[in-house]
Amino acid sequence: MSSSSSSSSSPEPPSLKDLSKKSNKKQKISKEAQAASTVDQHGKNEGKNPNWDYKQPEGYKAMSLKVDDSTFDWDAIKNDDNLELWVVRVPEGLKPKYLQEAKLELPSSFKTTRVGSIDRKSTTFDVWNLGEDEADTIGGEELRAISALVPRSKHGGKLFQAPKPIARRLIVSARPTLPTPQSSPEGSPVLHQNPPRPRHPTELLTHRFMPLGSLAPIEGGAEAAMDVDVPAPTQSSKSRKKSAKTGGEDAEAPRKKRKSGMESPKKSKKTKAAS
Repeated sequence: MSSSSSSSSSPEPPSLKDLSKKSNKKQKISKEAQAASTVDQHGKNEGKNPNWDYKQPEGYKAMSLKVDDSTFDWDAIKNDDNLELWVVRVPEGLKPKYLQEAKLELPSSFKTTRVGSIDRKSTTFDVWNLGEDEADTIGGEELRAISALVPRSKHGGKLFQAPKPIARRLIVSARPTLPTPQSSPEGSPVLHQNPPRPRHPTELLTHRFMPLGSLAPIEGGAEAAMDVDVPAPTQSSKSRKKSAKTGGEDAEAPRKKRKSGMESPKKSKKTKAAS
């Protein structure tokens, strides 16, 4: 009885078929993970997931690109060591074909400077080199975060990220119009021309408030002192009472009549002689 009860409670050992199925599943999972983690020569790690491919939204069709061998091909850019990628922002009134005849003086440092100009019939366009420093005069902050996509003919004209980084970023902007100066006769001397106003460095300013005349010496010394109204001294309650008493006695004094020499002396009383 004890042997039958113990055999019924213990689990059955797994069969060889189940073990082989589990090992096959593990091998498939490891192969899929390796395929997903492999990186091709273009730096992509897309794997074979069909959901990662681009799907155009409803109502749109994919455009078929017919790319010939040109300088913008992915392989041509990678194989040419003397080729650089430039990003140029062109205004609406200027056609890109006029950029071929422009002469530019590229600076050695990566600073925002004007490198050339393009003259047209009505306007003149300035060409600026957008450097790494922060310059708010010409704008173009959106060009710093742009990455180039170039077609590749071997893959049917699909767009890939450029194999080289962007070397320079140029901005073409119209030159602002300035008022024409008044024509002066030849030989007329300039009467007066103000020199350029100096610009004081803000880090050296002490910000002391000293208006005009605050540090000038006073002439005359004490004689030139300014007259100041002195407030009257305030009397205390005790002094007020004393002044009131003295004032009352002085008021009663004139009421008493004093004897004067003009008045007749009083008659002396007659004394009766004792008889």
